[in-house]
Amino acid sequence: MLHTKLLTAVAATALLAAPAAIAQTTPAHIEQAAAPALPPASSENVIEVLKMHGRFSTLLQALDQAQLTETLATRDRITIFAPTDEVFAALPEGERARLLNPANAQELRNLMLYHVLVADLTPEQIQGARGPIATAGGIEVTIDGTGDAIVVADATVSEPAIDAANGGIYVIDKLLNPNAAVQGDAEAETPPPPPTSAVEDDAN
Repeated sequence: MLHTKLLTAVAATALLAAPAAIAQTTPAHIEQAAAPALPPASSENVIEVLKMHGRFSTLLQALDQAQLTETLATRDRITIFAPTDEVFAALPEGERARLLNPANAQELRNLMLYHVLVADLTPEQIQGARGPIATAGGIEVTIDGTGDAIVVADATVSEPAIDAANGGIYVIDKLLNPNAAVQGDAEAETPPPPPTSAVEDDAN
């Protein structure tokens, strides 16, 4: 099981209200572990690395519109689950345009925050573990490192992690859905109805 939540409610509120004021909230047990499987340490931040790779223009546009670009570029210990341009292009017709419509700015911001952790989560910490972690929006996402590939909610990490000066990037093959996570939590908290026989007995 992955350890405790990596983002406190206070930090989530700070990120939502004022991106530049994110608190340093990573627990002491989450350390900068050596990652021999990753590329050499980059001198560029996560935003600069995304730009260099050339496959994340829609994600970068969405982060800009959600007013998160500067925050992610300047804060330490950031993890981004990054859908490629191909993932956005595969969305249903009109959905991409709807998300990027300024009228839906808050929905887009919530979506982007669900793709961010305020922690530098290394593959070594994920390997062999499975459990929920709070995203920057405060909604938990389940990460599963028990199989051949890392799975984030219902998306799969499609290639080795990309290192950056202030964190890391995991390329995913689907857009994560915070609404599905909230709905799943609500269903889990709803008690099951009593058996039909018990209802009938009470009626008699």
